[in-house]
Amino acid sequence: MILECQQKDIESVFSYIGDDYGKCLYIYIDLRKYGLEDENFNVWIQFNENNDICAIISEYYGGIQIYSRNEDFIQDEIVEFIRQKDPNVLFSIKPNIDKLKIHLPEYEQETGTVGELKELKYPPNPNAYSAPFEELEEIVGIIAEDEDIGKPYGFESLYEQYCERKKDNFGRNFVLRDEDSHEIICHAGTYAELTELAVIGGVITSIPFRGKGFSKETLSSLCDELKSENKRIFSFYYIPAAERMHIGVGFEKIEDWSKLSKM
Repeated sequence: MILECQQKDIESVFSYIGDDYGKCLYIYIDLRKYGLEDENFNVWIQFNENNDICAIISEYYGGIQIYSRNEDFIQDEIVEFIRQKDPNVLFSIKPNIDKLKIHLPEYEQETGTVGELKELKYPPNPNAYSAPFEELEEIVGIIAEDEDIGKPYGFESLYEQYCERKKDNFGRNFVLRDEDSHEIICHAGTYAELTELAVIGGVITSIPFRGKGFSKETLSSLCDELKSENKRIFSFYYIPAAERMHIGVGFEKIEDWSKLSKM
């Protein structure tokens, strides 16, 4: 049985998640930050025949995320729910997505990793700094040109998102500039933050400067500041180069992570 989450159910959801943030980061973060007040964010609870919670489902701007602590969700119900909602993208740990993909042939699966920083192993670059609001336009201009990270969203949409995060203290942006031209050559930011945790995103280095360790240095600088605030630090990465970079900085794998995108 799948029921929409009500205000009285929120503490039960947090109790079910516990400290297992890494497998449901955006469900946890969005529910902590927005509660049930944001019309674009909705949460449902799946109960088993014993009336125990077996899954949490969230929807945010056409994307659905599923969390099942023991991977014991009721598959047929969830598949029917997904078909009714018809999301553009679906996220969960890989074992859950593997079960669902069989029934959703119209979606394409991509698998990566969700990791957590355990120990900072790479030295920060002392010249990397937390950029002020006035530098966001320059930052977004670089990210929006990247085929994998920003180009699908477009500059205007990305700029609006980055501005909102900055205003809400929901994200920060570390940059490294070239000593001669003073242009930004590397960026590493957070896509979401709470008092207790942060999620890394938007790690990118300008093409002429790649392969020189700047991404690791800038990411390490960001992580060093987040660690000083006693935050747990998480990141998603999908390609081998990103995995090597994160491991080099000190991230360890929590779980294989998959998303289904509608073809």
